[in-house]
Amino acid sequence: MKKVYNEEHRAFFLVFIPGHTDNEVANEFNRRFDIQITPSKVHAYKQNNRIKSGTKKGRSKGESELFPRTVRDYIRANNSGKTAKQMADLLNRHFNASYTSSQIKGIRARMHLVSGLTGRFKRGHIPANKGMKGVWNKGCEKGWFKKGHIPHNRVAVGTEVMSTEGYLKIKIAEPDVWVFKHIMEWEKHHGSVPENCLISFKDGDHYNCKIENLMCTTKAEHAILNFQEMRFSSPELTESALTIAKLKHRIREIQKEQK
Repeated sequence: MKKVYNEEHRAFFLVFIPGHTDNEVANEFNRRFDIQITPSKVHAYKQNNRIKSGTKKGRSKGESELFPRTVRDYIRANNSGKTAKQMADLLNRHFNASYTSSQIKGIRARMHLVSGLTGRFKRGHIPANKGMKGVWNKGCEKGWFKKGHIPHNRVAVGTEVMSTEGYLKIKIAEPDVWVFKHIMEWEKHHGSVPENCLISFKDGDHYNCKIENLMCTTKAEHAILNFQEMRFSSPELTESALTIAKLKHRIREIQKEQK
């Protein structure tokens, strides 16, 4: 809808536009006449009535259209001790504008201004909830867990699940103690896994945790089996491949010793 200006409005524009930015004109117009217009409306009026402000693109050199000099000066004078939201509210009331907290944070950074607020509690600060330990609203205890409550997602000891690593895990104790099933099975027959060793599956099936399908390899042998692609679905072939991997690793060790 086209904005209709009366004689007083037009006289204001004629006198106030020269030397002022579009934003300054809009802010002063809104304050003086209690009518909301935007800087773009001011710009359109200037174009239609061939009135020049004398400022480059509607603003002074180095001046932001969003934050004209008058606003920047006001921020500089009232910045200390105020949060971005408080500063935005103050500007909006004073200039009848609509600045946001994020815009204030941005202009403060560009103007190298600090509010002096650290966000820390001052020495001697009294918390709002002091002395309220153990205090609750009557009736809220109905939603509390009862003593001995068991979560709905708790599973029984002995439950098996597939881990994100791709190995079966088994729950061995409460409240939430889990171990890898293939390692548990190996240690049941051979004791703790030696240092720098891994337990893997001869047939490559991570579900097959029978002791006859498990083998213990060093990390070096394990790497050779993977790198040389000597993993097979046949346990017999995998055992032969492990023998080759042990020989390869021993040859490398001897070559290093001879250098």
